[in-house]
Amino acid sequence: MNKLYGIALCLLLVCGNAIARKGIETLEKPRTVSDFLLPGLDGKQHQLADYRGKYLLVNFWAVWCGPCRKEMPSLQRAYEQLKGEQFELLAIHAGPSIESAQSYANELKLTFPILVDDELALTSWAIKGLPSTYLLDPEGRIIAEAIGDREWDDEALLSAIKGQMVK
Repeated sequence: MNKLYGIALCLLLVCGNAIARKGIETLEKPRTVSDFLLPGLDGKQHQLADYRGKYLLVNFWAVWCGPCRKEMPSLQRAYEQLKGEQFELLAIHAGPSIESAQSYANELKLTFPILVDDELALTSWAIKGLPSTYLLDPEGRIIAEAIGDREWDDEALLSAIKGQMVK
């Protein structure tokens, strides 16, 4: 029994380290995406064109998505380290319920812009699941993507994002 426990613990540690190393995958060819006009929790309408000239990390998530909820605190910490003239982060809540998105944002004290795609209008982005995160270049093209949850404030992941921003 102790031997099985030891093997299970080793597998858990190996799998956990593999998950922690998940990064952001650079696309061979930048992908163009459609613009959008979505309401934000700030009461304003936002569109992709508003962020031209900056690198933009766009995170698709939902309040009901466990992995999405898990990564949100690390997204906030990453945002605090990266925000500035060259960088912005948008979190786009997939599906209805601006109220639950607002409640969750307040609970975590999230300071980055959160938009709500209540009609799932952004299907043209070819989102493969939640959470999905895309890094866009200053021209608004996707240059890197990460499908699944991440620890966004992990030093290796932050370095990968910064590396994309100096290319």
